[in-house]
Amino acid sequence: MAPEEFDALRPRLGRLSLDTVELAREVLVDGRSQVEVAKGHGITKQRVSGMVARVLAAAQDVPATWQRVEVWVPPELVDQVRQIEADARAVLQETRNASGKDE
Repeated sequence: MAPEEFDALRPRLGRLSLDTVELAREVLVDGRSQVEVAKGHGITKQRVSGMVARVLAAAQDVPATWQRVEVWVPPELVDQVRQIEADARAVLQETRNASGKDE
């Protein structure tokens, strides 16, 4: 990710701690490995991975309560799975619009 792209995300990262944002930047912008960042900060690779995931979720405007699921499905089900996500995002947007939280 380019530094400008990351900087453009900053307004969406407000709910994340500064440490989370900075460590994720080291991985996403500076190109350091998660293992390298973890060792450099004395934390686990899993914790760094979680931080990066939270920043990426914020970048995609994914609600904090949603969970990422990776599954293997036959080709004929791919469109159905993608449609489930699209439908959920549409309901989320409708809810935000109705509550005046259109972002």
